[in-house]
Amino acid sequence: MADVRLQIPEEAISIFQEKLTERTKPTDIARDAMTLYKWAVDEVSKGRIILTANTEGTDFTKLAMPSLQSIIPKK
Repeated sequence: MADVRLQIPEEAISIFQEKLTERTKPTDIARDAMTLYKWAVDEVSKGRIILTANTEGTDFTKLAMPSLQSIIPKK
């Protein structure tokens, strides 16, 4: 397993903790971020796009990340 060390600004951690819970540890945030990123890479590799929508299911926004745009979908 690779050992990755990140320097995440305290302000960013605080913002996440305000929206989640103050008990959420920075390591949990980083682990969840990696899980979400792996899912995104897998989806784009399948030729899918990732969208968000409001609660009514309208007003779509496409996720745009340079690293995801470089993925060549599997055929």
